[in-house]
Amino acid sequence: MLSLGKLASLLPSLPEAAESQLLNLKYARAEIRAVVTLVKNLPQLLSCATSEMSLREQYFFFQDVGSLFPVLAVMAVAEGISMDAVTPMINRYLSSDDQVAHPQPLVTGKDLMQALSLPASRRVGELLTEIQIARIEGKVDSREAALEFAKQVISNKGSSQEL
Repeated sequence: MLSLGKLASLLPSLPEAAESQLLNLKYARAEIRAVVTLVKNLPQLLSCATSEMSLREQYFFFQDVGSLFPVLAVMAVAEGISMDAVTPMINRYLSSDDQVAHPQPLVTGKDLMQALSLPASRRVGELLTEIQIARIEGKVDSREAALEFAKQVISNKGSSQEL
């Protein structure tokens, strides 16, 4: 994995340009995806030095980088970010029970469809994401609370929590 980080550091900082170069060099699709993910997310991790990411931003960040986070952390330190700035993110990643870096859902899409009489759709996935974010923000902590939260999101869909 560190070789992917080295490769990413040699490529342009624009994900599209990096992908184009890797395609021209005939790299495998999996390697290209990994390197483009690194190139795309490095600036966001580097920004931790100046401003902390919200829980919501951290959740989507970890969802996007997944198992590539250790490589990204090494790249960020190599780029000059202080260890103090990246340590909170490293601690989240290393803690297997951290709901931001390693979410464990309270409910499944099937649970939502059955409890709320919803058809299978993209909306179910969006509800699952909102429930997980509510969980990491401390708004829900049980299956029942998650289902109630989902009902509220659906009933408020015309307001600020539009799906």
